[in-house]
Amino acid sequence: MNMPTRLFALFFLLTSTTQSLADSFQAPMQQAHWEFQKTANACYLIQQIPLYGSADFVHKAGEALRFSIQEQRRKAQIIKASLKIMPAPWIHDVIASRDYPVYLDNSDIGGYGQLSVYGAAAEAMIDGLLMGNNPTFVYIRDAPVLNLEETRVAVSAIKFMKSYKAFSTCRETLVPTLRQNHASLSRKSRHRG
Repeated sequence: MNMPTRLFALFFLLTSTTQSLADSFQAPMQQAHWEFQKTANACYLIQQIPLYGSADFVHKAGEALRFSIQEQRRKAQIIKASLKIMPAPWIHDVIASRDYPVYLDNSDIGGYGQLSVYGAAAEAMIDGLLMGNNPTFVYIRDAPVLNLEETRVAVSAIKFMKSYKAFSTCRETLVPTLRQNHASLSRKSRHRG
């Protein structure tokens, strides 16, 4: 083999090996949907991700919006994670996206940890989904150096708009509730003070 052929073979081997060290999860186009749920004090927008777990937006009264993914199995601890807005697989344009810092939260659901962003970062993910893009969590678990494996979890924008309208309306109803509670507390404190 001549030198250029060897270099090409080596490059091909390295790039194919790198891709094989990544796990990727996303709801298939035919199965992707968003489920809206609400309680008296919270609004939820949830997408199930087959073979992984779920992604959700949660807005509770008096708290910042949270966007999370949660894996439904126990694995090694995550040592590095980020979140980017990526174009949908069928869109070949490159979009400028920043890395959003991600927090590892403990979950009340099954004891599994969840990766989350809050406030402005969560709002940016809604904006990305409304534009047809896919927020994508990328993380690495604690493992021996030669066994480091990247995991990518893309949240699909398919059918987002329909459920988002109900979620948005629910969020708007939380704000007056907060203002009413604050106003009533202010009146009570004035009476006592």
